[in-house]
Amino acid sequence: MLENSQYPTMHQTSMKFRTRGKLLLEKIRSINSPSRIALQFSKYTTTTGTIAEMEYNLTQSTIIPKLTLKMQNSSTYKLGLYTRKNTARNVIKNYPKDNFMTISFMGRLGNVLFQLAALLSCAKRLNVSVSVPANELIDSYFRVPRTSNVNVTNSKTFYEEMYAKYDSNIELLDTSVNWTLSGYFQSWKYFYKEDDLIRRSFEFMPKVYEPAAQFVEIFTLENKTIVGVHVRRGDMVSDFLATMGYTTAPVSYLHKAMNYFGEMYSNIVFIIVSDEISWCKENIRIHYDTTFSKFDDPWVDMAILSLCDHVIITSGTFGWWGAWLAGGDVIYYKGYPKPGSEIDEGMSREDYYPPQWIGMD
Repeated sequence: MLENSQYPTMHQTSMKFRTRGKLLLEKIRSINSPSRIALQFSKYTTTTGTIAEMEYNLTQSTIIPKLTLKMQNSSTYKLGLYTRKNTARNVIKNYPKDNFMTISFMGRLGNVLFQLAALLSCAKRLNVSVSVPANELIDSYFRVPRTSNVNVTNSKTFYEEMYAKYDSNIELLDTSVNWTLSGYFQSWKYFYKEDDLIRRSFEFMPKVYEPAAQFVEIFTLENKTIVGVHVRRGDMVSDFLATMGYTTAPVSYLHKAMNYFGEMYSNIVFIIVSDEISWCKENIRIHYDTTFSKFDDPWVDMAILSLCDHVIITSGTFGWWGAWLAGGDVIYYKGYPKPGSEIDEGMSREDYYPPQWIGMD
């Protein structure tokens, strides 16, 4: 199990916080002492001046809920600070020790994130401990809650009925035994009551987050509204997947969704991420400020989406999670999956797409 540490420790952690409606990104370094962590970081210019100093007195049970910024112009601002460092690693230790819930991971990263979210949320709701099995994708790109030396015996398996439809039977599991969840669990309903827990737990590794933050920073300093656009193509254009119901969004949908946001915000920039960026450059032609991801690493692209104010998605779970992590307004393609297709029959659109998201075609 995780060990308790008296004081949270943060090493070169990427963070984000808002002041006057602007998203500011910066790396911080920590210096531990018995009663204080001094947060030091490089200077940069904002509309209100250059940050000269930032520090916060820390008590044992408090993980940076508030801090004070001292600006060159002598003004002082108190800001709410959002960080997932350390809280994610301490999620598990608060669970009881008697019985456990674990999961059998399957699929690629977007699929696995749904499964992990369902596991963490259901375990907390049922008040049982969680055992997170090793997974190469998650372990390589996310700081996830982890248990060790957990022997899950006398385990029963819960199988979901449909891959993208909430199965309420999961709320009725017998907590006197250990459980293994088996399925895709692609529904926001599995974890919507534990949004804060999931956001704290899904922290990108610095190797993913830092290049994304640097890429987005220029637009945040220009006080632009940033809209991420995820265009899934790649394997989705194959005839085999098309027969199953997988679809790719037409460029007319992308232009319609971009115009929706363009009419709402005057100072806006669209960041396009895709597994076929050349297609995007050739086909997405719109008069708004638009830039394209320069990264070959899709996980950096997901981190970019998570840093946007709003997101437009097309097909697949990868874009879904980039949009959900961003936390703003989301437009999704109503034509995915193809109505009446094989994969459409295995889902409930009301369970897959959160109700506040906007569907367009």
